[in-house]
Amino acid sequence: MGVLLASCSEMLYTNIEVLRPAKVTFPVEIDRLLIVNNSVSQANDYGHVTELFNERQRKVSVDTDSLPIYTMAAFAESVEEKEFFTYVNVQYESLRNSGDYLSTTSPSEAQIADLARKNQVNAVISLDRILVNDNVAELFNQEENTFLAYMEARFEKHWTIFFPEKHHKFNLVTKDTVYWESESYYRQRALNGLPVRRDALIDGALITGAKDVDKFIPYWEKVDRYFFNFNKKSFKPGMDAVYKKDWEGAIACWEDLLSKSQSETFKAKIAHNLAVVYEIKEDIGKAYEYSNKALEFFMNSVIVEYQSFMYVAEQNNSLKSRLAERKLLNRQLGE
Repeated sequence: MGVLLASCSEMLYTNIEVLRPAKVTFPVEIDRLLIVNNSVSQANDYGHVTELFNERQRKVSVDTDSLPIYTMAAFAESVEEKEFFTYVNVQYESLRNSGDYLSTTSPSEAQIADLARKNQVNAVISLDRILVNDNVAELFNQEENTFLAYMEARFEKHWTIFFPEKHHKFNLVTKDTVYWESESYYRQRALNGLPVRRDALIDGALITGAKDVDKFIPYWEKVDRYFFNFNKKSFKPGMDAVYKKDWEGAIACWEDLLSKSQSETFKAKIAHNLAVVYEIKEDIGKAYEYSNKALEFFMNSVIVEYQSFMYVAEQNNSLKSRLAERKLLNRQLGE
């Protein structure tokens, strides 16, 4: 877990990484995966809109035939980088050669069983639909006297996850938005600063395809945490230990200080600091215990500092969520 520290007069902000569970839980024995294309390419004249000054909104045509391929390529590459499976294969040619691109018809159980047997896999992920709705528009910033041109692309993908040996499947929908903008004192220069629309949509397919992996496999997420900071002589050794990433030293200092302090507000802030240290050490149970103490100390205070209380309450809710996620994470990691 990485920790980045940045101080101010009253707080020390930290940036830590926490492991989050995915939306999908693969049985522990699943280790060989096939990713297949089961989509029909979106019509070129669907979902692309341009809205410029002094013009009516108009639909435009953009070649989107290759978006499923780029999405799957980025998705498969990210899956392999996670090293979650021992084997990953991709079938880019669509199982559906015709039909409605708006439909989300999944492959049949017989098709999946045949694919699993031929590729010797025990899980299949099927991309059943990918749609993009994109818009090019412009704004005028009166304060800066500049033109702003932007492009927004909203991607929606429908996936089906199969476990053929268990005769089980379930569906997952992922949605994401990619945004580009260009600003200039000249209107045309702002518009010209946007990428070519087709190229932008390909980039969007690559970006969102890679991000979709976090819905299938546990992922690391950067989150902000903070310590309360004080100028008290008795408090300083604990903060010095934090700067050195000597977590045991910080705990020893602040637990001793907590037992000797009289002020409920001060004890609340020390207990919160201990909760952050224990979270960094990945002892979420102990972190939640100290976070609950911090809330209790605050509730016993004669005067409650609202902003400080809200910081502690937010941390408490986060730890509560992490405890709830732990059982699911352990299942996803086979622990």
